Amino acid sequence: MVGILIFLTVVLGSLVTNHVSRSALRRRGVHARATCVRHEKCSNDKFRIHLEIPDPTGVMVRRELSGYFGTPPLGLGATADIVYDPEKPGNVMFAVDAQAGKWAPILIGVVSVLTTLAALATFG
Repeated sequence: MVGILIFLTVVLGSLVTNHVSRSALRRRGVHARATCVRHEKCSNDKFRIHLEIPDPTGVMVRRELSGYFGTPPLGLGATADIVYDPEKPGNVMFAVDAQAGKWAPILIGVVSVLTTLAALATFG
């Protein structure tokens, strides 16, 4: 039962972290059209994607797309709609990904109840 409790706690933490990040982008994110300027292959055979984005004043800045990818989702020179958090420049997502996950509060509630039940069964 302890293993289930640990698993549910990790799942709950991941859900909350992901939801907070997406919520910040939905709340204060700036939508922009970004251009892929670099693929960086990491030691784990995953790729980081570097983008050039116009900031609110029109100045082009370079940002890294959040996450690692097995294959680059954009070719060099390709453009995509993204959302970035001006308060946290490292928080950059594809616009479609930032809007996904609106079901997260329900899932967080369900996993919270399951975590509580597992804790009560283990320690109660």
